[in-house]
Amino acid sequence: MTASHTAPYGFPHNLYALLRRMGNLFAKGILAVAILFMAGIIAIATAAAGIALAAYALILRLSGSSSDERTQYRETAENGTITLEAKKTPRGWTVE
Repeated sequence: MTASHTAPYGFPHNLYALLRRMGNLFAKGILAVAILFMAGIIAIATAAAGIALAAYALILRLSGSSSDERTQYRETAENGTITLEAKKTPRGWTVE
């Protein structure tokens, strides 16, 4: 025959079981709040990093050279002929 593990009858045993269950429930609640708090901190840190990267990209974009100013580089061979002409475009470098 199997016996269930219940607290014996009587005042002190039932009180200890109740306190133990309340303590376990309280500990689980504290753990849940700690997990939610850490998730919130991680979300805020990730958002702050994203905003910082976006601001840095915007600063780089706005501080670049204007569209009417184009840089051209020419490389000439020893006999004076042009071997390479590269222009900087908004999409990168173009070699003609």
